[in-house]
Amino acid sequence: MATPITRSSLLLVLLVIAALAGTSSAWSIWPYKHIHVINGLTKSVLHVHCRSENDDRGYNDVVVGAEFTWRFKPHVFWTTKWTCEVSTDDQRRAIFDAYKEDADEQSREHKNNTFWVVKEDGVYLRHIEDNKDQYSTKWQ
Repeated sequence: MATPITRSSLLLVLLVIAALAGTSSAWSIWPYKHIHVINGLTKSVLHVHCRSENDDRGYNDVVVGAEFTWRFKPHVFWTTKWTCEVSTDDQRRAIFDAYKEDADEQSREHKNNTFWVVKEDGVYLRHIEDNKDQYSTKWQ
């Protein structure tokens, strides 16, 4: 039978491993998540800037019909949130949560992929299974 000190030591080791899993993708036990931001505009380059609390994907210009995509592993304590700002040369701008760790996220994903389509009237979430785009965010 383990002594209380041994149990405490084991608990400490497990807490350290859990903390590492949340800060390092190499240690994470969760599968990679993939976010896709698709330029569905008719004639404008889309400027995309996405970031989380710990990471910034920089500023990216996406031509019509192309996409900006990245992958990450969620934080072990379910606090992962990615926010994207999209804009066009004609001063349209929208900000949306591309990924937010919550119960709703499962309904937005398709095999660990989440697809966002930016169109003339705003940002849409693409549902792959039924091939439909759900209106999410309007231009400001």
